[in-house]
Order: sequence, then structure tokens, then C-alpha cells
Amino acid sequence: MVQEGTARRPAIPGWAFNIQRFKALPLRRLAVPVLALVVCAIVLTVFQHLSQTIHYRSVVYSLRQLTPQALATSLLATAFSYVVLVARDAVGLRSIGAKVPRPTLWIGATVGSALGNATGFGALTGGAVRCRVYGTAGIKPAQVGRLTLFTSVTLGLSLVLLAGLGMLFDAPALSHMTHVTTVPLIGGGVAIVVALALLVACCRPTSRSIRLGRLTLDVPARRDLLDQLWLAALDVAAASVALWALLPHADVGFAQFVAIFSAAMLLGMIGHTPGGLGVFEASMVFALGGSVETPAMVAALLAYRVIYFGVPLLVSSALLAGFEGHALKARFAGRGSRDITQLVPLFLSIVTFAVGGMLVISGATPAFGRRLAILQTVVPLWVLESSQLLASLLGVLLLFVARGLLRRLDAAWWLTMLLAVVSLALSLTKGLAFVEAGVLGVLITLLATTRHRFNRSSSLFSERFTLTWLVSVGIVMIVASWILFFAFRDVQYSRDLWWNFAFDERAPRALRATLSACLFAATIAFWQLLRPAAGRFVEPPAGDLADAAKIVRSQERSDAGLALMGDKSFLFSKSREAFLMYAKHGRTWAALHDPVGPREEWVELIGEFMALAHAHGGRAAFYQVRADALPLYLDAGLTLMKLGEEARLVLSDFELAGAHRTHLRYALKRGERDGLTVEMFKPSLVPELLPVLRGISDAWLESRSAKEKSFSVAAFTDDYLSAQSVMLVRQQDTPVAFVTFMTTDLNIDATVGVMRHVPSASPYAMEYLFTKLALYLKQENFRSLSLGMAPLSGMNPTPLASPWHRFASLMWRFGGRFYNFRGLRGFKSKFQPNWEPRYLAASGSVGVVLTLADLSLLAEGWRS
Repeated sequence: MVQEGTARRPAIPGWAFNIQRFKALPLRRLAVPVLALVVCAIVLTVFQHLSQTIHYRSVVYSLRQLTPQALATSLLATAFSYVVLVARDAVGLRSIGAKVPRPTLWIGATVGSALGNATGFGALTGGAVRCRVYGTAGIKPAQVGRLTLFTSVTLGLSLVLLAGLGMLFDAPALSHMTHVTTVPLIGGGVAIVVALALLVACCRPTSRSIRLGRLTLDVPARRDLLDQLWLAALDVAAASVALWALLPHADVGFAQFVAIFSAAMLLGMIGHTPGGLGVFEASMVFALGGSVETPAMVAALLAYRVIYFGVPLLVSSALLAGFEGHALKARFAGRGSRDITQLVPLFLSIVTFAVGGMLVISGATPAFGRRLAILQTVVPLWVLESSQLLASLLGVLLLFVARGLLRRLDAAWWLTMLLAVVSLALSLTKGLAFVEAGVLGVLITLLATTRHRFNRSSSLFSERFTLTWLVSVGIVMIVASWILFFAFRDVQYSRDLWWNFAFDERAPRALRATLSACLFAATIAFWQLLRPAAGRFVEPPAGDLADAAKIVRSQERSDAGLALMGDKSFLFSKSREAFLMYAKHGRTWAALHDPVGPREEWVELIGEFMALAHAHGGRAAFYQVRADALPLYLDAGLTLMKLGEEARLVLSDFELAGAHRTHLRYALKRGERDGLTVEMFKPSLVPELLPVLRGISDAWLESRSAKEKSFSVAAFTDDYLSAQSVMLVRQQDTPVAFVTFMTTDLNIDATVGVMRHVPSASPYAMEYLFTKLALYLKQENFRSLSLGMAPLSGMNPTPLASPWHRFASLMWRFGGRFYNFRGLRGFKSKFQPNWEPRYLAASGSVGVVLTLADLSLLAEGWRS
């Protein structure tokens, strides 16, 4: 159903509605985005100052000088660091008196750490992963919270301890690098070591809790604290080796390096950027700038980011994707594997966002000259130019589509796969970017192995983005712009630069790509901020269903019983004596049939429903409305379109005598010859019959490779069928077909609901069933029976017909291969019904086509 703020919201401009919603945003939700922007501004300011003495080409040259031995050492140190992380989690679990299986421990520690390192706020993001993984072993979220707090605090203490030891034992060297005198360094080191020694001394052999007012602190056992401290120090040392191996060591000793590394990590933790990004790098460059050449330092930091943060994230994503394979499923059978694999959307969302950022930043940097020379002999210039521009734009799309992956949307999966495949091709045609192509290949593989995890059919375009997400995209654009000006600092800017097109004109190409990406991202962001909030589906409240049921039973239109299926929401009149039933897909807010209840309240309901749809930036549509109500929709300014005709039997005129009923008499006789009999079940007896009806229904769906429909079509649900009467057909005492029918307390009108038959039933079973149903209802003094609508029926072409009318007429004549329009009308025509036209009333003109598409998806069960 659709959740909206109030049922009678007035129609107001979309931008005004969203600005009001933005003003109501709590200040605490603004804290993180504002902090991120401030940190980004400070870091870029520092890097702008530091970059005055280095050149982009020198950084690239330093990257290309990294040896395979250095890269391998860095990878091994990273692997060892993650092994130590597993040991730290084991000690943390011991401190809270919990234990998990070894494979679960390895997965929780490594995957949680990889996510925490890559996204920042490690205690929160990594803790959320551990809740999911360790929860499979019965560990409660409160226990995981204590574990995460313990490991995070001890990591901070270890960083402080390592920095303090460096200040104490190597003060002269640190004084030279940090430009701080030795006396405060030694004094600070002594204070840190003494404070930590006192902290350890205060711990007892067993854990305990200390209450400070309303705050309760868990003090760990001395053994657990010491184990955590030395393991965290070992973890930091291994991480420092991962960076140390990539550096030309120059005059920096390893002990000094570890102290500086620890202090930089601590500053990064305080900054709460993803993995200390920017803060850590600025601190390292500032401290080591006099001992290590700055280009080499920057190159080592870039490689370290990829190895220590990027590789574990990709490996973790691949590990989670591996749970879709039979081997790991067998190892983690049952509930545990399902819970662990639910982390897949989160990790793929982060990887996709990172890949999108990579494409945008790649578009801002120059391609290698040798590779461009090779491309010049293979592709024309326009391919190269358009490839870099399109790759940057697709990177922006990936930044936004990643949000849909987080929400497990199937549309986001398909779009991400398409964007990744196209970007893979563009990465080659824009400059033979083989590393880029490799990363995109990994993303495509991960997507392909996790397809069924993205099974939500909500609309991708109706997905709303948080302010934090938009700020993250903005930071990517800011960083890409800064890198652009850093990489092409020596290029003289002029207006003619925009129009230079040549293979060796890398600056104009990067400038166009980056500007287009920024404008594209800004357009999507502003569209998100200024568009009105879309409604979302929730289950209809029990009270609304009960009130709607009372109204349905007290009036004569039996097709209003579709309101009780539970797949539509309700908009009630002020008196709550009339209502509209509606659902939503995309921007289409579709009301089914005319309002239900006293006709004098219809105008009010129609106007309120249109205001509700427009307030959310949607299109209002009234589906299958009757001819006698058309003036109400015309007065509301809606466009009318004929959909088809509904077959209604006037039961007082329904007889089997006469030449025109020959086929019905034959169907009854043939049915009796085939052993067909009917049995009527009142609603009170239907619950006991449900298993039999379910078997017939499943066989019918399977024979047509179909699934249950909804919205405008009755669907098989236990609660819905239990409120209706059922006529069952038996063939040689075996149930083979049934039909349900909706009625009201007035017993005037009946409407066919769910009708199913098994494939082996007599070919005359359904004709036999409907004939028996009509005779039964006539005997019960009902006036009419609706056999449902024949789509596109009665759409005869005329010289002045609208384009839709002409198209519908063609579909009626030649669309039999897609839907049996003529066959459906032919079957219903056997009963000689009255054909009553049904219409669509919708807002807009061009949007009517989109409305029809959304209505077809609603009938297929899609909701948004």
C-alpha cells in the first residue's frame, strides 16, 4: 500500500513540498555530511599546499617504479594484519564470554574489518557486519556491541602507546621530522606510557562493571586487555609494513616510521573519513616530507590504499558471493549461510560506488602517451573522445545506482551490469586502461554470481537518496576536479581549450569529461532534492480493511470486493462512508474502479486522490471506470480512454431455451457425459476446502508458466477466498475446476473472482461451470453476473479516432499472438451478455502511455 503523510494533503508545488521536508531534517542527520565536507575541504587545502612542489607525472613515474617484490611484501603484510584481526576478535569474544565456530569467526572478523576500513566509522559498519555473521552462532547484538567497543578502544590505545613509545625512545629523530622540540615529545611519551600502565594495573583478573551515575562501564579482565593491546600493536605494525615496503626508506628508521604511522592512523580515526582517507595521507606527507621524496611518498600511499583497503574489500565481496556456490553452502548449511549472504548487497553497493568513483577520477587524468599512439592506429578520434566522456558519465550513474543495489532492487542490478559491461569496453577505447578493465571485470563477475540476491521489484527511479549519499557523490566530484587541475597544472588555460580535439590533446578531453560528469551529478542531485517525496507501499491497516469491508457489503457493486484482497490502499471520504482503493507503481497512482459508497461523495474523493498523487509528483489514474461516471472525471480535467468492455449477464433474461443457447445446452449435456458435477460452498465452508482449491490453482498456474496477478484481477490468497462463495466442479468425483464469486449483503449483483482448472479437465468444464453458476445465481434471485472485462473489445476504427483508439483496434485485430483478445470475448459471448464499456481516466496526455505501462505492471504484482 502507499504510505503518505495524510490522506487529504492539498496539491502544492513539488519544490515547496520537498523544501518543507528538508527544513524538518533533524540537525543530527546533518552532522555527518557537514563534517565530511569540512574534512574534505581541509584535506584538499593541505594537499593543495603540499602539491606545489610535486608534479603529476612524477607521481605516476614513482608508481610505475614500484617493484613486484615491494607489492608482494605489502600484500603479505596485509594478509598477516587480517590474520591478527581474527585473533583480536577471538580475544574480544572471550572477554564477553562468547564463542563461535572457527569459520564464522574468520568470516566475521575479516569481512567486518574490510568493510569498516573501507567506509569509515569502523565501529558501526564493521559492528553491523559482525552482528549479522556472529548472530548465526547465537551472539546477541548487545554482545557484539560490547565486542566492537572493546576492540575499537584497545586499537586506539595501542596507537597511542606506539606513538608514545616512539616519542620516548626516538625523540630526536621525531623532533627533526615534526619540527617539535624533544622535551615535550619525551614528556608526552612518558605520560602516555604511565597512563596506560596505570590503566592495566586497575584491571582485575576477572571482568567487572563500574557504575558512574547513569553510565555503566565494562572493565575487561587484565589478561584480555593485555592480549588485545599487544595484538592491536602487532596489527598496526603489520599495516605499517604494508606501507613501509612501498617506500624508498631513505633516512627513516622503522621504529620512527611506526610511531608516525600510528599517530597518522589515530588522526584518521578521529576524522572519521573512510579509512582515514585524506587525513592519514596528509599527516604522513607532512611528517615524512623531509626524509622521503614527496612524489614517492604520494605514490606509495596510493598503492597502500589499493592494497590494504581495496583488495580486502574485493576479496570479502568475492567470499560472500562464493556462498552462492554449492561448496560453501554445504559448509554453512541452514540459516547461517542465508544470513551471511544477505550482506552481499551492502558489499556490492560499496564496490560499485568505488568503481564509479574510479571511472570519474580516471576521466580527469591523462592517458598514457604510448597507449594513445597504439589507439590512434586502431580507432578514429571520435571514438576516443566519446569514450572518455561517456565513461565519466557512466561512472556518475554507478555512484547513484549503488544506492539501488543497497536496497536489493532488481532494476539496479540490471542497470549496474549494463553500465559495467559498457564501461569495460570504454576503458579500452579511451586509453587501454587495463587496470580499470580488470576491476570492472571483477565487478561483473560478482554481479553475475549474486543475481538472485537482488529480487525487489521496486522502481529504481522512485528511490530516494539520503543527504549523506549526495554529499559522498559531491566529494567524489570535488576530488576529481582537484585531481584534474593537479594533473594538468602546466597547461595554459584558454577558451579554445574546450574545442581542441586531437589524440594528443589530453587536457581538453579530461576537462570536458570532468565538467560533464560534475554537471550530470549536479543535475541528478538537484532533481533528487527538489522532487516531491514519493509514497511507499505498506500493508493496509486492519481498521481500514474492516471499514472498507462494511462499505462494500452495504452497497450493490460486487466487484468492489477486490478491495479486500489486501494489495491496495484506501482513501476514505471525511465521513468514512465512501472510499477509493488504489495502488502505486512508478509515478502512477492508480485507483481501481469508481469510488465505492454514496455517489454524492465521489467528487470529493476524486479531487482528494488527484491532490494526493500530484503532491507526490505522481500521475493520477482511475482504471476501469463506468460510462455513467465519466462527467465527474471530465470535470476534474482528466483524459479519457476506452479500455474495453465488461460482460454482464442479466440473470432474469438468462434461459437455456432457444436456438441461441444451443451451445450452452450441449456443454451441459457433454459435461454430464464426461462425469462433471458441481457443488456449492458457502464462505464458512471454504477454509476446509482451501487445500483442494490450492492444488487446482497450482496446476493451472504451472501449465501456463504464470504467476498470481493482482490489483485489478482476483488472486488466490487464503483470506480472500475464505470470504467468498465457491462453486467446485468434480469430474468422476475428482475436483478439476472451481470459480469464486463476489457478492454483497444486498444479493443483487455478483462478480466472478478466481477461476481455475487442471489441464486434464474436460474441455467443456469451464463452460459447464459458468452455465451452472448463472443458473444458480438466478435461482437465488440475483439480478446480474459480471464475467469480467474483455480488453480492447469494442474498439472499432473510425475516421476521427484518436491514435490510441487506432492502435487498440490494430491490437484487437492482429495482437492474438501476444494475448487472446478475440478468444476471451468469444468465450464470454456464448452467454449473450450485455457489453458495457470501461474507461481509463488519467491526468496528462503523453503520460497516459506511461500510465498504461505502470498499470500492466501493477496487474503483474509490481509495487513501489
